[in-house]
Amino acid sequence: MKTPLLALLLVTVITQAAPEGDKPARREGSGKPDVQRREEFKNRREEFLKKHPELKEAMEKLRDMTPEERQAWLKDHPEVAAKIEKAREAMKERIDNLTPEQKEKLREKMKERFDKLSPEEQAELLKKRPELKEKLEEAKK
Repeated sequence: MKTPLLALLLVTVITQAAPEGDKPARREGSGKPDVQRREEFKNRREEFLKKHPELKEAMEKLRDMTPEERQAWLKDHPEVAAKIEKAREAMKERIDNLTPEQKEKLREKMKERFDKLSPEEQAELLKKRPELKEKLEEAKK
């Protein structure tokens, strides 16, 4: 029973990262600064996890796992892995449908995130995703 709830939570978190294609675009001027929106989201998430302590426990276990342990867990739970993959594909599709301005904004945000990583984390990421190295070199030109 815990696995389907965990899967649902993971897919929900992943799919909310990009706006739905059928939904109207989010208004830029919502009147709330990003920090305030993040705080509200954090508070709603905490409330949800208080109501579902089993999910909170499962999320903490996943967070504490090493990447190898997470991969083993996903092998033991193929339905969760399938839902995560489906959410990734949907996210890629939404990214492909972004306007050039939105794509540039996304590139800038990802570059900022990369720059915040330690040199060791950057090296590990580039080792796992060699195509990023090419994109970073292109961006420098």
